[in-house]
Amino acid sequence: MRNSSKIILTICSILLISGICLRLSLPSSTPYQLKQPEATQSVMLLPLDSRPVCSTMVQKLGALAGLNVILPPKSYLDNYQTPPDRQKLFQWLQTNQLLCDYSIISADNLLHGGLLAARMNTATPAEEDALLKQLQELPIPKQQAIFSVIPRLLVSDQLLPDRWYQYQLMRYSQLADMVRITSSFALTQELRRTEAKIPTRVLEKYRSRYQQSDRFNLGLLKLATDDRQITFGQDDASPIGLPHASAVRLQSSITAQQKQKQAQLTYGADEIAALLLTRYYLQQSGWQPKVYLHYASPEAEGADMPYMAVCVGSALRNQLQLIGATEVTTPAAADLICYINCGNDDYRPSAKQAQEIQQLLDQGYKVALVDSSANFEAEELLLPQLLAHNVQINRLAAYAAWNTFSNSSGTALAQGLLFCGRLRQLQAAGASADQLATLYAANLSFTAERILEDYYYQKLVHPPLRQTLESFGTNPVELSSTDKTATEQYIQGKLSLQAYKLLHDNLGRTPFYQQNGQSYYLRDLTVGAKLPWARIFEAELQVWTYTGVKTE
Repeated sequence: MRNSSKIILTICSILLISGICLRLSLPSSTPYQLKQPEATQSVMLLPLDSRPVCSTMVQKLGALAGLNVILPPKSYLDNYQTPPDRQKLFQWLQTNQLLCDYSIISADNLLHGGLLAARMNTATPAEEDALLKQLQELPIPKQQAIFSVIPRLLVSDQLLPDRWYQYQLMRYSQLADMVRITSSFALTQELRRTEAKIPTRVLEKYRSRYQQSDRFNLGLLKLATDDRQITFGQDDASPIGLPHASAVRLQSSITAQQKQKQAQLTYGADEIAALLLTRYYLQQSGWQPKVYLHYASPEAEGADMPYMAVCVGSALRNQLQLIGATEVTTPAAADLICYINCGNDDYRPSAKQAQEIQQLLDQGYKVALVDSSANFEAEELLLPQLLAHNVQINRLAAYAAWNTFSNSSGTALAQGLLFCGRLRQLQAAGASADQLATLYAANLSFTAERILEDYYYQKLVHPPLRQTLESFGTNPVELSSTDKTATEQYIQGKLSLQAYKLLHDNLGRTPFYQQNGQSYYLRDLTVGAKLPWARIFEAELQVWTYTGVKTE
């Protein structure tokens, strides 16, 4: 990898020099230091795992709404294949929970050690019972939220020989659920033929994942009260399969026990903490926001996106219900417009959708863009069209383009509603132009980070980076310390250039906020990039923005 490190450093140098040559002058403005407000409440978060999207991203969302989200010490959490110290995590909960106004707790982290470990399903029934007892005895602050995730359809790539039978297990799972629903004799025969292709031990282990998950989640449901809300999510799923059967059983139990107000089922995993944080904020502020769902194409509402158990429209309405928002039928009645793009083989966004976004912004609407791609390709996203047609992206209320639809929609809804809610509070309190500009600037910083990670890194940098690493014989999901450092340098160079171009081509060219003859501009945008784990699947970004003001 020594030669590849030199190549990567050379490429980074060329990219940075190219960036200087491409520089465009920004509108003149006077540097202005915006004072960040102090948090009004504290929220404790024991995240699903240590990945930034589950932990520090939720912290940044909380800061938008004046909430101080407190995380466990990093040394307590997992680090990819290194498990967390679950005993210390629980002790941390016991010690600090009553000092906060609200707590969000991942049961999977305490039981398994995170989402990846949960896919291995190493916890025993005795460990499950012990955790349920601990959670029941855990003191509750003013409010508490606990969430647990139903295992995904596919087995972990780290499980051998199980992953060798990935297709057969997936087919078995879907057939078993279809037989449960239809009692079809023909499907039952096909199910038996599929079972015969899978070693008995592998099949029993696969079944036990859902049996144990059902057992634990039904036990967790019993703990649900008005002060201890329980949420059940679904790791990468499909409309049919054993995860779907587990979800049906859970929903039936919630209804039978009349706990619809204390327990909820949702269709995702990584975004759950952000949604629960948003729900708490909305409840505390006494606001039930109205959201208009604007689909970029007529087919988007009913589209089935990868790794989703339900269609796009059902997933969105479920998330609105979870956080306590309501759907309205006209943009004029909405506090937030959620604009949904779902690119796929049959539909790709064009100038028409870019013009729609700009028109909504020009009319003063707050717009959160859920930018989703069925094939995880940049060409299926709307953002390239927004950039090509100079749409004022710096005025978006939110942006997200994760690889899974529910992750994107959950993040965009959380950002958009936290921003709009805080703006509403500040305006009602008679906040100054500088206070409002500070909120707008913080929200723009979060949007820029999402664009740099969800679009530039995941869609433009990640695919060729994977190919480059593999061509050098390096495993992209098991990087050595040396390879990780060299890869981080490459990513840093690429994203630094993209941040520069994003600023000068779009974000810094028009004011992101105006009031009383004062226009606030983004003067500078820099990014720090590293890999949180020894793999390239996700990046950990830190964005710094600098503001200028101009009298116009």
